[in-house]
Amino acid sequence: MQKLSLDKDIHEVLVMFPKLKLIERDIKKAVRGEIDIFDVANNYVDSFDIDVVIPRNYPYGFPLLFETSNKLEHIPDRHFNEDESCCVCSLQEVDLISQKGISMKDFFLGYVIPYLANQLYFNIEKEWANGDYDHGAEGILQYYRELFELDSIEEIYELLSFLNKNRMNRNDTCFCGKKEKLKRCHIQTYSIIKNLSKKRIEYDILALKWLLRKLIIIKEVEKL
Repeated sequence: MQKLSLDKDIHEVLVMFPKLKLIERDIKKAVRGEIDIFDVANNYVDSFDIDVVIPRNYPYGFPLLFETSNKLEHIPDRHFNEDESCCVCSLQEVDLISQKGISMKDFFLGYVIPYLANQLYFNIEKEWANGDYDHGAEGILQYYRELFELDSIEEIYELLSFLNKNRMNRNDTCFCGKKEKLKRCHIQTYSIIKNLSKKRIEYDILALKWLLRKLIIIKEVEKL
């Protein structure tokens, strides 16, 4: 059933983007070829050669996008990972989508096209259309700063560690400190945390701990 669904989903993408084709090598599948990018007025802007590697457990997992035309500089500041795959969203979003599952069509429309269009926008404007985000540990910190609406690394680290170890009920007092029940306060934020995989959260906690130690060392040095 999963294979039938994948074949159908791939066919749907190939119809939408006729310059692409399916590549099968051993047990791996990828969609490869040229993809055109249009502006909001449906005017042609540019094209890219791409590879989209399909996860083996499709629709679960997260496809990998590679820009193979080399029109872009494959560096972190242009949102490329160390393996030269495209960094299309945060690590936490990748984790959440991997568990929930995503169709090939939704991946192309929700990530491939916006990513490439944003790269073209940056070429012209020298800034990202939807704002920039950091990489590595700094990117993890940025994600939780926005999620928790907190600035302090220490507060974020302590809160994430608490939520990782403790399960809250909807009628419990919200973790934010307000005297409101969770269901009337930060229930959506809590749901996101609980839907992240254990491995993802534990890695993020270690990254925040490293940043916290780094900050402490910097403050100690400044005192000298």
